[in-house]
Amino acid sequence: MKQQFQRFVFVASCTALTVIGISTWKKSSEAITSNAGTKRPNIVFLIADDLGYADLPMYGGEVPTPNIEALAKSGMMLTNFHTAPTCSPSRAMLISGVDNHENGLATMDGLQSQAQKGQPGYEGYLNNRVVPLPQLLKEAGYHTYMVGKWHLGEEPGYRPSERGFEQSFALMQGGGSHFNLVGEEPNATSIFFDNGKRVTSLPANHYSSRTYTDKAIEYINKNRGDGKPFFVYTSYQAVHAPLHAPDEYIQKYMGKYDMGWDKLREQRFNRQKQLGLIPDYVSLPPRWPMVPAWDSLSPEERRFNSKKMAIYGGMLNALDDNIGRLVTHLKQIGEYDNTVFVFLSDNGGSGLDFVNATNGKESPSPEFQEWFKKVGMNNSYENIGRVNSYVSLGINWAQPSTTPLLWSKARHSEGGVRVPAFISYPGGGVMSGRKSDAFTREVDIVPTVLNYAGVNPPGNTYQGRPVVPLEGRSLRPFLEGKSAQVYGQTDPIVQEVFGTSNKFVVLGDWKILQLNQPWGDNTWKLYNLRIDPRELNDLSQVYPDQLKKMVAIYDRYAKDMRIVPGDPESGY
Repeated sequence: MKQQFQRFVFVASCTALTVIGISTWKKSSEAITSNAGTKRPNIVFLIADDLGYADLPMYGGEVPTPNIEALAKSGMMLTNFHTAPTCSPSRAMLISGVDNHENGLATMDGLQSQAQKGQPGYEGYLNNRVVPLPQLLKEAGYHTYMVGKWHLGEEPGYRPSERGFEQSFALMQGGGSHFNLVGEEPNATSIFFDNGKRVTSLPANHYSSRTYTDKAIEYINKNRGDGKPFFVYTSYQAVHAPLHAPDEYIQKYMGKYDMGWDKLREQRFNRQKQLGLIPDYVSLPPRWPMVPAWDSLSPEERRFNSKKMAIYGGMLNALDDNIGRLVTHLKQIGEYDNTVFVFLSDNGGSGLDFVNATNGKESPSPEFQEWFKKVGMNNSYENIGRVNSYVSLGINWAQPSTTPLLWSKARHSEGGVRVPAFISYPGGGVMSGRKSDAFTREVDIVPTVLNYAGVNPPGNTYQGRPVVPLEGRSLRPFLEGKSAQVYGQTDPIVQEVFGTSNKFVVLGDWKILQLNQPWGDNTWKLYNLRIDPRELNDLSQVYPDQLKKMVAIYDRYAKDMRIVPGDPESGY
């Protein structure tokens, strides 16, 4: 008989806080309830794409984001919030409340190995063994709206309009131009659907953050006054590559990054200490081995790279301005106080660069260069950031983006999975102006939202078919100051993606991590995150019994989740 691990769903009642125990991987059908009043809250998700842990000012960054910061201060800032390391597995967990091996995104679509193809959990889209959050909210009387990046299924039956959203304007793929329909990869076209119908042209003066905000406001206004609450899944493309921003935003940051990535991460690291995000005794981690010293670059290389970061700063500034527009609108129509806001990045800051090799040196991809010539892409210094350009941040700037954490997007190291996040409910009891380093994770968001909405999720069945019950825990007692922690020292948290050496187990302050080369050596490492959030000091030889215990937890998880080996040559 398989060993059962206990997790807890917190149930807020009018008189007391009750704790219901259910197993982690063989889950029960207990429902989550709440003491929601007659006027149920609106729910607004604000999802940034590839935003690094240290990019926002309240996490050590320097780009002014007053609207995001004001919203964060009205709620609780989560400084130890974890996601999956890449886009679609992360978003699938966020919208289902279920492990990515159960919801269909054990690996990303297109990256399945031959052994994974056709296997349960490796579909590459949000499967029907889970019930998406918008579907549950819609059935409970909510309006459900979606704008922005979907990346959870392009085929009929798996698009936003068929997964619970009554109104949707969605980019199907993982990325693309922020200005037009040019796709993310050579010869690709971005696919948008507007309420289930293929889009052939984008709005005039389209810029992703602006258009998505316009659409969100349009949808909210469409049903104003009917008394129904709404859920808005606002899924921004910023700051995902290619780096694009309107000229006026880029100009604001020109020259501000001439100091380079080495100095920038020092500055962010020092601010993080001042903000109390990292202990005083923690020192600045060494420069990643594939990142060259800024001073070793030629003047032309420094100039070009400084502008790339200026574009990134402009994208973040534009994202903040548009979030500010949405929040201002909610205030103007009297819905701000009665709205639960969930802000997070879908994964850690990105060091991926499909145009150039990610070894810190310019090594152009022949496929991309041929495509650039074909479509007239102009990546000159003067033109980068504009509509007909395509550059990525790259591994060099990813290190300051994820400071002080190890590595970046696609890795299960902290830099790939620990992200900026906060939850706010201005009129609903969430503690304001607070921050917590308690471990929290994406699968906790669905039960939290359902708790506030007063909605019971399905257990093991839904509309006559078997489904996977929620895995996450409601954060409501934690957010309202009734509980200091969400997970205890004996509650295991396990994540894996791709089917390669890219996985972790967290048990209290302990974490074991296994990574592929060149990021690791395919062996388990043991870290104490409380004293070493940088994951620099491997303690596996000092505490072999702790390592053995946690590896056994992973082995049971891998068996229960039916993990299938991936392609070790895929780079993931």
